[in-house]
Amino acid sequence: MSSEFSLRAAAVPESLELIHDLLEKVWEGEPGIDQMDRIRFETALIEVASNIIEHSQPAGSDPVRLVLAVECEPERLFAEFTDNARPAGIDLSVSALPDDMSGSGRGLALAKVALDQFSYAKDESGNRWTLLCRRRSAAPAPQ
Repeated sequence: MSSEFSLRAAAVPESLELIHDLLEKVWEGEPGIDQMDRIRFETALIEVASNIIEHSQPAGSDPVRLVLAVECEPERLFAEFTDNARPAGIDLSVSALPDDMSGSGRGLALAKVALDQFSYAKDESGNRWTLLCRRRSAAPAPQ
């Protein structure tokens, strides 16, 4: 059994609150999710959203908008962000946490550390970020 949640929003700082509200609905709808899984997943979602909001550039005259889809399944939490911005040109394979004195550059590296799988792709419509967190509290497989 799985459940799905989604939202569409402008890529502006105020949308972070909408994402927090969406995650509250997820946690209310799926009360069996381990607290550590919630923290890992929520940290990654907020870091990716913040990155989109802070660094995205419009591809044309339309403002940048994002779509977030979240799926909860017994063994995993999955999210996908899409946006209509110019290609971000990110290479997640080289993403690493900066030194302690650095004032920026942590967001995507934190998401990468928090998740079990994290990928980025670009196409003609924009950017696609996929986030997967395997649930530590996953139900045992049926026998």
